[in-house]
Amino acid sequence: MSKIKLSIIGVAGEGARFATGQAVKIRTLRKWFAEKYGEGEVAIANIDSAKRHPLRVLNNIRKALKGSTNVLFMPGQNIEIFAPVVTVLNKLYRCHIQYIVTGGDLAEVLKRKPFLIPYIAAYDGTHVQSVTLRDELRALGIDKAEYLPNCRDYVPAVDFDHWADDPVRVCTYSRVTKEKGILDAIDIVERANALAGRRAFCLEIYGKMYDAFEPELNAALAASDGVAKYCGVRDASQTVDTLRSCFAILFPTYFECECFAGTALDAFSARIPIIANDWLYNAEVIRDRVDGFIYPFRDNGAAAALLYEIYTDKALYASIQQGCEESMRRFSTEDVMGAFDKLLR
Repeated sequence: MSKIKLSIIGVAGEGARFATGQAVKIRTLRKWFAEKYGEGEVAIANIDSAKRHPLRVLNNIRKALKGSTNVLFMPGQNIEIFAPVVTVLNKLYRCHIQYIVTGGDLAEVLKRKPFLIPYIAAYDGTHVQSVTLRDELRALGIDKAEYLPNCRDYVPAVDFDHWADDPVRVCTYSRVTKEKGILDAIDIVERANALAGRRAFCLEIYGKMYDAFEPELNAALAASDGVAKYCGVRDASQTVDTLRSCFAILFPTYFECECFAGTALDAFSARIPIIANDWLYNAEVIRDRVDGFIYPFRDNGAAAALLYEIYTDKALYASIQQGCEESMRRFSTEDVMGAFDKLLR
């Protein structure tokens, strides 16, 4: 039986439930490889709803390993279940497996669950979004750990007069949880308004609302007296158009699994500055004062000062936009996946 070029094992679907960085990356890679090799040469082995439909998911994995020369293994969560299943099944099918990791906590997971190391070490490659994480994995015995940055399809720049709105529109674009720093973002905008001596900035919050956080956020929105508002979820296809007209993205995350956050790529794509917390691997991706800003950990006053600085310094703002253009090209899907493609059989 002839085999197709590759299958992607991961959670796939459309709509707001599949607006996570993991799902967006799976769609991006499927599209890129389908355009390169043809639609019939690329398949998705969907592992969504594994707890409700374990036999269906197991069969999807089996078919992917049996019918493909290469597999991109992108489970996202539940690695303690999927890694052993994929490794054991592949002893029968001998498919070439590349594990593409999103998130930054794999080394910590393996320290807590070292029984997983031999399963993951058996893959042809384990690709992570941070050089630091790559080195940590190699030290744990994952010898074929490699750096593979996050990526986005290149989109051309579009000119906007970001000072046309009064107040200018600042946003967050991530999961709407406390650990993503949403309350800090409200505080940053309020502090920036105090520096301006008037309501120069407003905050728009985009992303999936997590139920446990909603009451606390609603209270903070009410207290902000209209400075901040929740704007719901946008489909991934709307991201760049949504962000282009915003003045800047705030990224005050302290989410424990953060790695190469797609929010940085969203900012580069929209050519607007990102003002990011110095948390985990953000400084590996965002070049301070080149394509965005890194401020000291949870120093909302420093973040507010940066926001006010780019509001009052149009030359600096334009320089950051040029840096975003350069980074958009550096992390384009064509460049990143073109290099990765050479590893496939």
